[in-house]
Amino acid sequence: MRNKAWIAVMVMAGAWCAVMVEAQAQQPKVTRAQFSVKTGDNLLREISATQATTWIGYSVAATHRINSGWDDVIHLEGVNSEDMYTSTENQPIPPAAILLRVTAGKVERIQIEQMDREIDAGGLPFVWLTNVSPADSVKTLKSAVEASIEEAAKAETNLAPAVNTGDRERDRIERDVQREPARKLQRLLERGLKAIAIENCPEATTALKSFTATSYTEPIREKSAFWLANERGTVGFQIVSALLKSDKDETFRVKLVFDLSLVKGDSQKAAIDELISLAKTDPTPNVRKQAQFWLAQMAGKKDRDDPRIARTLNDAASNDPEAGIRKSAVFALSRLPADQAVPELIQVASTTKDASTRKEAIFWLGQSKDPRALEYLVKVVKGN
Repeated sequence: MRNKAWIAVMVMAGAWCAVMVEAQAQQPKVTRAQFSVKTGDNLLREISATQATTWIGYSVAATHRINSGWDDVIHLEGVNSEDMYTSTENQPIPPAAILLRVTAGKVERIQIEQMDREIDAGGLPFVWLTNVSPADSVKTLKSAVEASIEEAAKAETNLAPAVNTGDRERDRIERDVQREPARKLQRLLERGLKAIAIENCPEATTALKSFTATSYTEPIREKSAFWLANERGTVGFQIVSALLKSDKDETFRVKLVFDLSLVKGDSQKAAIDELISLAKTDPTPNVRKQAQFWLAQMAGKKDRDDPRIARTLNDAASNDPEAGIRKSAVFALSRLPADQAVPELIQVASTTKDASTRKEAIFWLGQSKDPRALEYLVKVVKGN
């Protein structure tokens, strides 16, 4: 009995240690801070109650591996940037740290960091919240983005007219000082959308979709659509695809074409299908031209190349009834990898009945500096 009791104690101790190790792994090393840990049962309430400038941090499941740069220590009260790298195949993606700089109950800065980096809080209070739910995190980040949009609109309205004193350097500095509050709000908006985008939860997709509504400005809609295509998988692709079909803003639709080229994973082939369809049949010429261009950029890339791309561009260059579309298609052909571009351009130059299209193809062959192109051009000059 005594042995059994001892074994039970050891098992419980081992389990407790495992839990502690896991909990510690979910908490970054924070230095130069008035550090405390709380349970994050209500993130917005925690922010509202924070008056003195404080960093509030918590962990989230991420869609990408976060890389905060090469420095071993992240200085929160300095200038930092973060990048995102895709985790290698079959390798688990560690959680990311979302850090909020809060003053007087408002989020004034958002930062995304690696969990395994040392974080220097610059002597400020730092509260690490445990058990923050994905829904609460997204709700909070969305609220911060919406607040920044509202404040940016007010700042733009209240911006004083530029004063020309005759001193160019002084005037430039004055303009920079006036614009800095708007720049901070813009950074907050962009970091907020990015932080939402990397959260591995369905609420993030819903939040990003809401920012594509026509009630928001075009730049906000564009950034939200970008993150939907780039980070939100099949559902994100479907939302962008639906916007391309239904939105009435031509400029916005043109920007959405690029987003399709960012789609990864299971929906990548469907995105290529849609780009091909847009290049062939979309009623808006600028959308068709953008689709041609981004198809050409995708050709030759791993997991994105498709033999239909060259055929689609060649057909448009040779047969489309609109001169602008033919010219755009020839340019897109010139952007293909050289082993594809030169033969395609030679074929268009050799077979098209349109003189302007032939001239465009010959021009881009001349720019290629490819021996095959040179050989063809010599034949053209000799009249062969």
